[in-house]
This record gives sequence, structure tokens and C-alpha cells, in this order.
Amino acid sequence: MKLLIALLLILFGMEPKLPHHSKDHVKIMIVYDNYRFTETTMADWGFACIVIRGNDTLMFDTGAQKEILFHNLQAMNLRLANVHKLVISHHHGDHTGNIFPVLEANPLMQVFLPSSLDGNFRKMVENYGARVVCDAKMRPVGSGMYLSGEMGFQTREQALVIRTARGLVLLTGCGHPGVDRMVKKVAKLFGEPVYLVMGGFHLEDFTDHELDNIIGELKKTGVKKVIPGHCTGSKAIERFAAEFGNDCLQGGTGRIIEIN
Repeated sequence: MKLLIALLLILFGMEPKLPHHSKDHVKIMIVYDNYRFTETTMADWGFACIVIRGNDTLMFDTGAQKEILFHNLQAMNLRLANVHKLVISHHHGDHTGNIFPVLEANPLMQVFLPSSLDGNFRKMVENYGARVVCDAKMRPVGSGMYLSGEMGFQTREQALVIRTARGLVLLTGCGHPGVDRMVKKVAKLFGEPVYLVMGGFHLEDFTDHELDNIIGELKKTGVKKVIPGHCTGSKAIERFAAEFGNDCLQGGTGRIIEIN
């Protein structure tokens, strides 16, 4: 019957309305973090998440310990064989620690490394058979997904930018260059504000005054929602929750964010 209706609609010049699941639908799954969202997952110092947008599945950072990452992947029913690309934000071990176990599970991934990363490390990644791309500039990495380009001075870092129906989503590994500066740069590059920023914000030792200034800058730049995690620090997370209210969302391992 459904097929007959579809044929009749086409015959009379109308297309059948398909279920809504546009290419703008985005799913972000946190698989490694300092905090735990679900009881079946484990927490540890580090960060990693898997992003699905349209037909692209991408992993952002890898966390530190193999046992914890693979436990969380299993708990969330995720398979690395389904991941097409891997983005590394910066060189610290709590973000690169599982890159080789990940490539052992799926050596066919295309890997995007920051150009500031040691050349020997790149060769080791290539030896696994992965296709490696190193670039300091902004570039697309998938359908509606982009590298921000490297930022910062002492610790160079790149972020992942995702286009969604609500606006830009900015994924930060640690936020070493300053989460407020990263948001400003991305907003300027894309000519539109960042809707959601999530990941590590690197604010553990910041004073209340410094935190208030950073939160104020994020709001002034147009950020609507935040999901602080990893190295943000408990005091900073509490400050974000106080200032953003319900728009400060809880992160942690097992957390799944869907944006339509």
C-alpha cells in the first residue's frame, strides 16, 4: 500500500514525504572523559568522543587508557570499524594515548594530525596503514565538519567545528589557547556565532574573576549552550552552571547529544 501511494504521488508530480533525518542531524557521543554520565561507563583523565553527521562518522581524540576506552565503547555499543576518520586535537597523552589501539581496530581510518605534532609520531601512525593529513589551517574533514586550524602558542591545538541546524558546534580537546579565544576565532572564520561549545576548557586553576570574564566573553560572542568537561575543573563547571543555568549541560562518559 505504501509503495502504491508513493507511485501515485510521483505520477501526479508530487514526491512522497520521507521521514525527517536530514544531513544536518548530528549525534555526539562522549566515550572518554574525567566525569561519568552513565553508570555502565568509566571515567578517567582524558577526552574522546565520536561524532556522526549524515553519512560521516568521526572520532575526536582517543583518551589515555586502552581498557577504559574500549570498555566505554562496548558499554555504548559502538564499533571502531564504523568510524571513518580520526581527528587529534593536540599532542598530550590524554588525547593521543589510544591512537595506536584505535588504529589496530581500524587501520583504514583517515587521520588528521596537528602539523605541530612530532614528525616521528606521524611516521608511526602512517606505519599502521592510516592515511594521514597534517595541516595548520582550517579545512573540511567531512560533510559539514571542519578543523578550526591550529591555535595558541605554547601548546598548539586544533578544534572540530560542526555545522548543525541550530548553529555551529565547537569541540575542544583541552582549550589550551583559551576557550574564549577559540570561540571568537571560529565565529570570525565562519561568519556566525558558535551555538554550543563542549569538551575540555582548561580552567582548573582560574580565579572567580577570570572565570567570570571568560564566561562573559562567551556569552557576548553568542554562545547559547555549553558542555564543560575533562580539564575544565569542578569550580569552573559550577560557575558555568550558575551563569548558563539549564543551558549548561552535563557531560561525561556515556553522554549522547543529538542536534536536529
